[in-house]
Amino acid sequence: MLDLLLSYSRTLIDSCYGPTKPSDDDVEANILIEEILQIYDQMLVCKKSDSFAEINDLFSGIRLICTKPINERVTDLILYDPRIVGIVQDLRSFCSDIEFRIETQWGLKAVASENSTEKEVCERILEFPYMNVYANLIRAELSGMRSVEKNPIKRIAFIGSGPLPISSLCLTGMIFDAPTNIRVLNIDRDEEALELSKTLCSRLGKKAGNIEFQLAEAGSNLELYDYDAVYLAALVGDTQQQKEMLLEQVTSKMRPGALLVMRSGSKIKSLIYSNLDPTSEAVSRLIDIALILHPHKYNIVNSVYIGRVKGINNQLVPT
Repeated sequence: MLDLLLSYSRTLIDSCYGPTKPSDDDVEANILIEEILQIYDQMLVCKKSDSFAEINDLFSGIRLICTKPINERVTDLILYDPRIVGIVQDLRSFCSDIEFRIETQWGLKAVASENSTEKEVCERILEFPYMNVYANLIRAELSGMRSVEKNPIKRIAFIGSGPLPISSLCLTGMIFDAPTNIRVLNIDRDEEALELSKTLCSRLGKKAGNIEFQLAEAGSNLELYDYDAVYLAALVGDTQQQKEMLLEQVTSKMRPGALLVMRSGSKIKSLIYSNLDPTSEAVSRLIDIALILHPHKYNIVNSVYIGRVKGINNQLVPT
């Protein structure tokens, strides 16, 4: 299959550039572009047939591409190719829907029935296919926050927590019997997702004892002043403009000097999650970026920006 794609890619390049020998970067980019387009076409078919197993496999395929060690030139050749530009918004939307469905399905599986013991619910959660990914992402984020903030981080609000609060469970550490003494407020606008999450945590008992819930929009009148850090999930805000608008609303409710942790896509990972430009004027006016994480291990598809909320006259408050 790879040989066929390689041959097709070289033919395609020759038709565009003539007999000039394509570089290895050109060939690699075209192979990956064809893979992405093929996955996208299959997603369209599966969406109509509602085949969950196949959709999950396709999502895994896109994740695999997004975690490949691809150099900057190949990345640019892919992302700026007109064929990819034409589908990337739909592709992100598909991936968002798939991710939500996967989490919902696993949340329902973990909850099972009222007769399930705390141990059984915990074991099902730990079997979640992306559990190791989230655990390592949270480990990197906590390490990053602690390198920026000398004071203990005790309270975190997580905006966009979804139907399966894996991140929050990892933040408290109690799911692994390694408590961090962090309390987490899960915030989501989807009532059904939040109720599933609440039910799951109630059946986890003590392992979810430090987790609370609030039904609210990301940009609503949230009370965030007492939180040491606030998370914005990668799926909160589809565009740079939307993310900046939400940032302004969220930071206005936060304590100056508190940490804002923003998950996003970057480079090839932006096939799944929209990118956030942390250097834009709107972002720079609200927060001071203290740390940027681009984890390359454990199949992590997020980039993470950790910043301090600016205070009056856009000045940082000493901590």
